[in-house]
This record gives sequence, structure tokens and C-alpha cells, in this order.
Amino acid sequence: MESKYQHKILVVDDDKKIGKAFEDVCQTKKIDHVFVTSGDFALEEIKKANKSFSVIITDQGLEGMTGTQILEHAREIIPDTIRVLMTSHSQVDTIINAVNKGAIQNFIVKPHTKESLEKAIISSIKLFDLFLEDKELLKLAKTQSKKLYELNCQLMDVTKANNKVIQGLDNEIETLNTEIKDLSVQTPENSNLTPEQIIDEIKPHIKNDQGIDPEKTATLFSNTIKELYNQFNEISYRNGFEMPDIKGEIK
Repeated sequence: MESKYQHKILVVDDDKKIGKAFEDVCQTKKIDHVFVTSGDFALEEIKKANKSFSVIITDQGLEGMTGTQILEHAREIIPDTIRVLMTSHSQVDTIINAVNKGAIQNFIVKPHTKESLEKAIISSIKLFDLFLEDKELLKLAKTQSKKLYELNCQLMDVTKANNKVIQGLDNEIETLNTEIKDLSVQTPENSNLTPEQIIDEIKPHIKNDQGIDPEKTATLFSNTIKELYNQFNEISYRNGFEMPDIKGEIK
């Protein structure tokens, strides 16, 4: 029998021959075990045990406390332990009642042999192994569920933060689009004016500006226009064109 758990079983019977039979099986299978002869001793062993018993096997026909009573008390103290009742063929109703009450998960019918005892012990231990595995899986599932919940909460927080950033960017884009649209529909009032008209528009502003010397600005402006005209006239002459003469003088 292979098991990753170190099991320990409790046997309750007032027949020492039965105790010896269980002892032989347990030693063969290398299973730790305790043998007692009464219900009171059994409950005492259960309460003082540092490690909970994997299996409790008790005879039904004990003096004082019956086997089912012992197992019912044991269920209250160590509910996870596998409980096994030993009875004779004539006590089938006792087995059925114990099963219905949830007092036992397995049973042994007397007279029994070493092989039947070994089979009952192994099957009970396997049942306890399955219980422990299910318990570990449930614990793992709860742990994973908690981690999944925490990750989901973190994801929701990140999503909210990203949505806030995206919304801010969308608002900025919308504002920029509005500004671009406003600029595209604005037409300068002097966009259709000729160069001479633009100059006439600028000159009054220059003369009325108290921050600069109007006469110096007008002279600078006139000289700049003349210089540009001469440069364009030279370029036109080299390319076979003739610039029109400037009429009058810009003052």
C-alpha cells in the first residue's frame, strides 16, 4: 500500500485475539496503530493524540459504550476520521442505522479473517487519502480563487486609469480639432488686397505707433521696397522680362 501520508489507526475491541490480528496486519503494512479495550479508553486516546487518527475501528458489542456510540462521539471530536464498525451477520440492521446516521463510512462483518481485516484497513486508508486530497484541492481552489479575484481587481483599477487617460487624450484631440477648424474658416480681412493696398494699410499704423520713430520707419520701409524692386528687376532682365516702373515714391 502506497500513501504519501503517515497514517495512524485506532482499534477498539475487548477481545485481545482481535487486537493481535490487527497488530499483525498493521505491522505488515507498516501502519502506526493503537489498541484499546473500551469506549472510555478510546475517547481518551482520541483527545490526547498529537496527531489525529486516520481510521477508527470499533466492535459494536462492547460493554458500557457500544461501537456506534463510540463512533458518534469520535465524529464530534475528529469529524474527518474514517469510522469503521465491526458487527456479526445478525447485526445488519445496526450497520444500516449507523450508515444512515452518518456514523460510519465502512464496516467489517464477523467472523473475519486476516485478509478481510487487511482489505478493510487498506480501503479505509484509501478513503481517507481521497478525503485529504479533496481537502487540499478545495484549499488550493480557494487560494487560486482569491488570487484571481485580486488580479481581477487590479485589472479593473488599471483599466479605469487607462480609460481616464484615454478620455483626457480624446478631449485634447477634440479641442485641437476645434481650434484647427476655427483657424481654417478664418480669412484675413486683407487677403485680397494688392501689395500697394497692403502698404497703404500698414503705413498709418506705423505713423501712429508712439513706440517708434515714424519718419525713420517710413524711410526704412521705402528703402526696403526699392531694394527688393531692384533685385527683382535684375532677375527679370536676365530672364527676358521687364519689371514695371514704380509710380511715385513711397513716403
